Amino acid sequence: MMKNKWLVAGALLLSVLAFTACGKKKEENFEEVDPEAVVEEVQEQVDTAGTMSEEFLADYTGEMDLTGSWQDEVSQRATMDIEKAETGTCHVLIHWSSGAKEASTWEISGTYDETSGMLSYEDGNYTVHTWDENDKETVSEGEVTKGALMKEGDKLRWTDSKNEVDCVFVKVSE
Repeated sequence: MMKNKWLVAGALLLSVLAFTACGKKKEENFEEVDPEAVVEEVQEQVDTAGTMSEEFLADYTGEMDLTGSWQDEVSQRATMDIEKAETGTCHVLIHWSSGAKEASTWEISGTYDETSGMLSYEDGNYTVHTWDENDKETVSEGEVTKGALMKEGDKLRWTDSKNEVDCVFVKVSE
């Protein structure tokens, strides 16, 4: 957290100095800027930004109850069910309907890390289920995938090596 505060401070100092220098007319001299006033202004902005960044970071890190049923908020064609074992490991099943005769599933296990706000994995199991004209199901051989579930406020963003775009899920039940 302290590292982020100093990064914000550095960026603010540069922006204040650039604004102060760029805002002057050509005939004004850069040395006329009061360095103490700039430092005070930057410190005030760092204090404000530090508070804001902690509030901002709280949307992306910290505790989150992942258990329950989730749905893709955009297409509403993907669902995700998460159960948490006593060991703390989360078991995730994602079902993505590609159409009436095809669906993909991901089986994922991992532990949610509050510091990063993520549950990352490198050994997800991806399968494709298809149905023929007689409704006979065929399941593809499983493929290993990697990706992450990331906290975004009260939503989860999911990224996976087999999925072309990220999905944002909203919780629909506990």
